[in-house]
Order: sequence, then C-alpha cells, then structure tokens
Amino acid sequence: MSINRRQFLRVAPASAGVGAFLLRGGVAGAADVPASVARAPKLVPPDGGRAIWWMGDDRIRFQAITADTGGAYAWWIDEPPAGVGPPRHVHSREEEGFNVVDGGVVFQAGKLKATAGPGTFIALPAGIPHGWVNGKTQARLITFTAGAGNEGFFLELGGEKKGPRQVMPVGEINRLSERYGVTYLEPAEDPTDGSLALGDGRTPTPVKPGGGEKLYAAGVEYTIKAGGPQTAGAYTLTELLLGPGGVVPALRHARYEEGIYVLDGEVTATIAGRTLNAGSGDFLVVPLGLTHGLKNLGKKPARLLSLTTPAGIEDYFRAACRKTGPAEGNDLDRLRIVGRRYGIFS
Repeated sequence: MSINRRQFLRVAPASAGVGAFLLRGGVAGAADVPASVARAPKLVPPDGGRAIWWMGDDRIRFQAITADTGGAYAWWIDEPPAGVGPPRHVHSREEEGFNVVDGGVVFQAGKLKATAGPGTFIALPAGIPHGWVNGKTQARLITFTAGAGNEGFFLELGGEKKGPRQVMPVGEINRLSERYGVTYLEPAEDPTDGSLALGDGRTPTPVKPGGGEKLYAAGVEYTIKAGGPQTAGAYTLTELLLGPGGVVPALRHARYEEGIYVLDGEVTATIAGRTLNAGSGDFLVVPLGLTHGLKNLGKKPARLLSLTTPAGIEDYFRAACRKTGPAEGNDLDRLRIVGRRYGIFS
C-alpha cells in the first residue's frame, strides 16, 4: 500500500542548521554541576533549532534533540497543512505527548478517538497504535518523546526545502524506521491491531484545556497534566501560570532533566547564574544539576509548559504547594525546604 502525503505528514524549512543559543558563559562551575553533566543550557527561539520539511510540505522544527538532552527527551513543533496526518504507527521505546497550540486535530489512539483543539494535551503510551489527522486549516502542535531518539527518523528523511506531496509505501517506511523503534501499520478495522505487549493495560490520557490537578505557590499556578501513573514513570508535564510577580525559586535537580516552553507571555529565567528573557515560542533546555529559577517581572501573566524526565516531580509539587491560592508569605521557604526530600536543592 502507498501512503499519500495527505495521509503521511511532516515538514521543515529550508534552513536545517542548528539555531539554538548557548547561554553566555556556558555551564556553571564544577561545584554546581555534577560530573555526569557535560551539556550547557540553551535558549532556543521560535525560529531556532533544526527545521525540516517532512513528506514535502509539513514543517517540523526540532527545539531539543538527543544531543541537547542526553537522550532524556526530544521536543519539536509541527505545523501540518490542512487535511494531513501520519498513518497509524506504534512506538516500541518512547512515550509520546502532544499539546495542540493552534488548529484542530483528530487523534485515534487505540480505542480512543478524540478531537483536540488549542490547549488540549494527550499522553500516548508506548505500544499503543495511534495516528492523527489535521483539520481544515494549518495546525501547530507540540510533540515530544521521552526518551529521545525517534527524532532521528525525521531528521534522516526530512528535506531542506518545501516541495510537493510525496508518497512512500508502508513497507519502505518500515525499512527506514525500524532502527528508530517505530512500526507503521496498514489500515485496519480494529484500531488496536498492531498493539505491543508493553502497552497492555494502558490507555491514552487526554486532558482538556485548563484540565489537570492544580496547585499553588508564590504567585504560580501549577497544573499537572500527566505524571508517573499516566506515563509509566517516563515524564511529568506541568503547565505553569505565573501571575505578575510570580516566582519559581532558584533550585537544582539531582534527578530531572527539564525543558521549558513559553506558550505566551514573558519570563525572566536565571540558569547557572545567567539571566535571560524567554518569550512566546522560546524553549529552554535545562540539564539536571544546574541551578535555575523563573520570575514574571511583567504586568501580564505568563504561561509555560515544563517537561521533566523521569516522572516524579509532581510528588514534590503536591508536598510543597497549596491546593488553593493566593500566595502566602512562606511559600518560597516551603518550596526550598520541602525540595530537599525530593532531590531538589537550593
């Protein structure tokens, strides 16, 4: 069977160079960074990273890949044109997550079929066949995997220039995708056909806009979108809403790699002693062991997505934050003191 590009999508711009910016000064001193960390933090702007055109006319921009995250995760922005989407496929390695920024996308994952609009998040377990189709207008969606590696498939086959739709038979796709742990599937009446044993007993987790467990501290609303139970311990995704004056105190993780994406607004980030402003569409790569904090110094709220791998940081949030707002005077002290129990240090 051949797959029309309107069925199988992915794209990227003509410039495929890496555009991420190293923070000035690189990593912090040895006292702040464990010996296992040899990577510097990065701020990747909306037009940075590495961009490709997938199957001719679907642009994908990778803001974090294996080399950036030590293999912990990969993060990219997909901008498919109307009416396209990948055929059914199944991952044997990575957990996958999708967050729709613009447009409307119909997901089929196992027996779950869901229409996802802006702000919808879906956690997709490994081993469960899935695919999606974009709606009537160009969409923009965040895709990430934990761990990394699958992005190599797209980077290997993606083009540097936009072109017409391409057709690739499923058999040919699989000869190329096998080493990346992905198998593409023929259409089937049973949406679970092609499932792998590692997905047994698990289901996708859709989260509506605004949905999730909400917690509060220091002028920040933390909304846990998915954690260990939903992701088999692979990652936690948290949405942060920083009101004017909101603060995430400077802390360092002994266990977690982190990536932070600015959905809207602007925050001042301090990482390894360096300060920079991150605005809408910017992505921050924060290797474990680096002291980092966030502040909203503006007059408008800022909304972020924080991906941490592996899962577990949600337990810290539950212990250190409150279930109701507003901020209290001892919030920052509590965040710092409680963090020690969870490998999070000031």
